[in-house]
Amino acid sequence: MAAVITGTGIAVPPNEVTNADLAKIMDTSDEWIRSRSGVVSRRFVDPGTGASDLATEAGSAALASAGLSPSDVDALITATMTPDLTNPGIAGLVQNKMGLGNIPVYDIRQQCSGFLYALELADALIGSGKAETVAVIGAEVHAGYLPWGDTWDIVLGASDREPTPEEYARNTEYRAWSVLFGDGAGAMILQHTDEPSVGFVSSSLHTDGGHFELIIVPGLGSLQRPFASEAQLQAGLHMPRMDGGGLYRQAVRLMPDSIRRALEAAGLGVDDIGVVVAHQANERILAGARKQLGVDEKLVPSNIDHWGNTTAGTLPILFHELSEQGRISAGSVTCFTAFGAGAHWGAMLYRHPE
Repeated sequence: MAAVITGTGIAVPPNEVTNADLAKIMDTSDEWIRSRSGVVSRRFVDPGTGASDLATEAGSAALASAGLSPSDVDALITATMTPDLTNPGIAGLVQNKMGLGNIPVYDIRQQCSGFLYALELADALIGSGKAETVAVIGAEVHAGYLPWGDTWDIVLGASDREPTPEEYARNTEYRAWSVLFGDGAGAMILQHTDEPSVGFVSSSLHTDGGHFELIIVPGLGSLQRPFASEAQLQAGLHMPRMDGGGLYRQAVRLMPDSIRRALEAAGLGVDDIGVVVAHQANERILAGARKQLGVDEKLVPSNIDHWGNTTAGTLPILFHELSEQGRISAGSVTCFTAFGAGAHWGAMLYRHPE
């Protein structure tokens, strides 16, 4: 039995924040951000909106796209690094908000590779006969992570005041990573098919805990006693820390390597791929991966310029956009690939039904 994608949907918030907006609250510029990341603008939710809300919107849109009702779903898998609450995850919230009934739900925490791992799990559930229809959703609300404090009113255009020198300095301190992220969600509906030679034809997923500290949030965990403290917050231990150079070197090597492994397992070559849907972390990483594969931007497209890095949302959002643009043709092979914190990475090959 095979699993095929029968519906997609996305949810992106209304608040667009440009690089020029960020230059109002920190020492940066459109040229500085664009040249280092490819990001031109990103979207953020209103206060009080969580990842479960975006996931519900995207999941419901994907159901409608597939022509299904909530009662048709046998299992739900959600991927996020920004749950509404530290505990529990968002899967139960999304199940309830979508009206899916008391089906089994799964929370995936592979960060930027979360949606890739969720697809692997969904394919396994359908392939084993445990489910006929699975909803897979990647959703992120990074706004809560971002260290912009009381300057959010400036970012969102609600105030034309100048930030204080202290606010400006603090925002600048974290600019290397805070300018990269945006909020958004994407969803797919996977269903069983008996059609031969379609669906997910091969995969190559990997984890190396030796690279655990490439991206890490060092505070607010069970290693700490107490779990949360004012000292941790003052030290910024609740915010991500990234080894940008290390991430680049690993991602541009390991994503292409996993693609080649998946191709070998399927008896295919790079020329057999119709399009590569890659995680949208940074345009420099995408350019490096293209170079490693010997391909151009047409095969490995990017949408990071207008969404930023939406972590677990990048793969389904990009796939949805490509589908809407007619870039996903019947019988063609799409390659999904990602690299993220953990470290987790991999690739999956998917052949579209005729």
